[in-house]
Amino acid sequence: MAEYKKLSARECAEAILKTEHPIVIMHVRPDGDTVGSAASLMYIFHKLGKAPLWACSDPLPERLEFLMKDYREAYRYEYDSSSVVTVDIPTKEQIGDIYDFLPSVSLMIDHHEVGVPFADNFIIPGASSAGEVVMLVAEELIEMGKLKLDEKLAYSLYAAISSDTGCLRYSNTTPDTLRRVATLVETGIDYADINHRLFNSKTPRQIRAEGFVAERINMALSDKVAYATVTKREREALDVLMEHFETAIDVVRSVEFIDIAFVIKETDKGEYKASLRSAERDVAKICAHFGGGGHVRAAGCTIFARSIDEAARKLLLHIERTYYSESV
Repeated sequence: MAEYKKLSARECAEAILKTEHPIVIMHVRPDGDTVGSAASLMYIFHKLGKAPLWACSDPLPERLEFLMKDYREAYRYEYDSSSVVTVDIPTKEQIGDIYDFLPSVSLMIDHHEVGVPFADNFIIPGASSAGEVVMLVAEELIEMGKLKLDEKLAYSLYAAISSDTGCLRYSNTTPDTLRRVATLVETGIDYADINHRLFNSKTPRQIRAEGFVAERINMALSDKVAYATVTKREREALDVLMEHFETAIDVVRSVEFIDIAFVIKETDKGEYKASLRSAERDVAKICAHFGGGGHVRAAGCTIFARSIDEAARKLLLHIERTYYSESV
């Protein structure tokens, strides 16, 4: 197995200064953290005199397009001549279909507790968000006199941090997170508008997807687990895409008194993607059993099964064996 260098914030900043022709990569099924962090890196590279591009295996959700509207997506023929920087990606599998077309990754910036490094990296496991990790790098560049924290940079950094902390409501929000957010707010950004775009502004298709899931919540394991499943056929009948179910897990996790919430969605390829959340349990450990990962309180995996019901049974069985075998 190749060995990659663990970088400090200063070393990561120096690596960014040396990067020519950067292409910033976001993870599959992009969320607000990876998009906001990528937008922040795009702006940093731009201010350093580079000509950055971005790429993602999946289309950006409509609700997040505002973060990347000023930046150009890479054409596939441009991949070979680029230096690849990934953000919010714990394993190379999370790069998705474009991985095979990329030259070697030169730098990865991340915050996941569970992952397999695939390049020289600056990783702060357990940080609130990749956005907060990118902000640490930005602070080094500012100290070096190479960058200034202006409103545009603060805007995308705030979006990334707010997205992964649930508007600063989740337990991954630390005192350091709040101090950094205060610094961003002091630049004059319209943080209320950002939060509205991220959490309160939804397309009709997204609302339809959330309503579909809300009507199909199941309870299991003595009502300690709430879950929902969505097949490809059901998505097509609703005329919604996978991206419109991105916030569906938040509907399920709102059920009172539960320990664990999950949603399983069948992809267009017939795979079963599970998203798990918990306020107290380690769901990354659950997902690791299926080859997935993420954070202690928020994780995901792909479950190989013959049907979505079988996928749900497999996941429930492992949750029961891990946490409830003595009490159920």
